[in-house]
Formats: sequence, C-alpha cells, structure tokens
Amino acid sequence: MTRSSRPTLRECIEGRSNNLDFLRFAAASGVIASHAFPLGEGPKEGTEPLTVFTHGQVSLGIVCVAVFLVISGVLISRSWERGQDARGFLQARTLRIFPGLAVSLLLTAFGLGAAFTSLPLREYFAASETYTFILRNLTLVEPQWALPGVFPSNVYASAVNGSLWTLKYEVGFYLVVLGLGLAKLLRKDLTLVGWCLTAGVSFLHIGRLGFWPELGLYFGGGMVLYLWRDRVRMSPWLALACVAVLTGTAMAGTGLKVAMGSCGAYLVMYLAFVPSRLAHFGRHGDFSYGVYIYAFPVQQAVTALVGGPMPWWQNALLSFPPTLLLGFLSWRYIERQALRVKRRPGESPKLATVSAP
Repeated sequence: MTRSSRPTLRECIEGRSNNLDFLRFAAASGVIASHAFPLGEGPKEGTEPLTVFTHGQVSLGIVCVAVFLVISGVLISRSWERGQDARGFLQARTLRIFPGLAVSLLLTAFGLGAAFTSLPLREYFAASETYTFILRNLTLVEPQWALPGVFPSNVYASAVNGSLWTLKYEVGFYLVVLGLGLAKLLRKDLTLVGWCLTAGVSFLHIGRLGFWPELGLYFGGGMVLYLWRDRVRMSPWLALACVAVLTGTAMAGTGLKVAMGSCGAYLVMYLAFVPSRLAHFGRHGDFSYGVYIYAFPVQQAVTALVGGPMPWWQNALLSFPPTLLLGFLSWRYIERQALRVKRRPGESPKLATVSAP
C-alpha cells in the first residue's frame, strides 16, 4: 500500500466502523488496575511497574486518562464543528456527564457510605459532609474525597472516590472548545500553536496550574489531529515510529507527556480505526463512563471487606465484576436514557457519544 493510498483521518472518522468503544472500555479497565496498587497494597508499597519504567513520569492510570482525553479532543471538536450551536452543544455535554455522575454520588453517599461508615447512622446522616460530598463533587469546583467515618482504616485511608478529579478538567476542555468555536478561533493553525505553547508550559512545572498543562496536551492533541484530519494519514509505519518515540522518552525519563500528547494521540487514533472485530464491541452499550465513576469506591469497599492489604491483582479481580455490573446498569438506566433527551439530527451515535475519563 502506497502512502497516498492510506486513508486520512477524515476518511476514517466519516466511516461507520471504529474501535472507540473498545478503547474507552480498555482505558476504564486500566484505571482499575492502576488504582489497585495504592488501594490494595497501599500508596507506599503499591508502586506500578509502568511508573518505575518511566522514571516516575506517568502511571497506567494517567495513560488511560490520556486515551480518554485524546478521543474526547477529536469527538468534541467534531461535535462543535458539525453543529456550531452553543445551546445544543452544552445540553449534549451536560446530559453525557451529569446524570450518571449524580446517581453515582447519591448511591455512594446514601448506600455505600451508610453501609461502611464507622459512625452510628444517626450521626452519619446528620453530618454536613454527607451532603456536601454530593454537592461539591457534582459541581466539580472543589471535589470532596471523604465521607464521615468511611474507610478510615483502609491502606489508602478515607478517600471514597478519587477518580472524580479528572472530570473538572474534561468539562473545562469542553468549555474551551465552546469558547474557541464561538470566537471563530477553532482553526487548525491556532490550535497547533496553542498545543505547542502548552507543551512548553508543561516543562515549567508551575504548580498553580495544576494538571491543566499536562491534560491539555492530551485533549489538545486530539483537537489538533481532528482539525488537521485531511493531512493526517493512518500509516502503520508512522504508528511504529510513535511507539519508538514513546518508548524512548519513557526510558530517558523526560519528555514522555509531550510525546503522549503527540505520538500517543496519533497512536490512539490509529488503533481506533484499524479494521478489526472490536468494531462491534459496543453493540450492547458504552459502559466505560459507569465503570470509571464506580470503580474507586468499589475497590475501597473490597479492601475494607477483606480487612487489610492485599495484592493489587486480587483487588482488581474482585472489584471488576461488581464495577462492570454497575457500569452496565448506569448505561442502560441512566446514561442512555439521558442521551435520548437530545440527539442532533444526522449525528452519528457511534462517534457522538463520548465518555468522560
């Protein structure tokens, strides 16, 4: 196959077959494996092999979050470009994120929290923290990790759902796309310049910026690929070169995050559109978001029930079945029903339904 005969990203996106559902589900499952180290073995004992291999640059969980954000960067940019309607854009993003999140917070606070708190139930339900857990995590502004008396003796003490930290960044990037779109600045040249500036800032390690520069590399990488989709060709040789760059920066101990936002983003899109049987993976639904938002409290509950530290693989294996069940129920009875409220005419459900990390 010659270079010119290889499909462009535009051709792949406009096709009906892709592996996006599988990649999202794999990423959500990878987060479970990553969290099993600190939640099962403890934050001091549970060091991931990937963290060691990359000299502390990334964990498996961050890699999986990057996969989510790259996919979101492509699909959210596509969603705005196809509609350019602020109200419809905000409604679609709100319906995708918040109904499932709200139900998970209610179940966590009033179900799991009540079952595992060391306080008398009267005190638990009288504590303001029981209710601020729902409100603060639902607004995403200032997340609250703990519930009164819940998991104080776990090896990763008190944190009930640490996975929710990424959601404010995801929603923030949605608003960035909206702002750029309304200002007519969502252009491929400006987006590429913005990504390069973000890459430069990411090397400065400015603590006040939090994770915005790093996660912006991943979401922005997806945006750049989408806007340059006419010139980006899906080449196996280029994909192999990206693997080499990622491996090299990992072993060198520097530059891996920038490589993930560029080479990693390309690799994610290449894998998303490689012809395979995985294209039918999501025929029963997209469970990745539910798996992501329920996994952490389930893993903490497993550790509490076992009564002490356990090998990471044991925590992951015991946690996965109930988490998958909750993800299935969340999709079928909450997320899918919410998405039916609004679907833009002519929009492809396979590509328009985006799971948060």
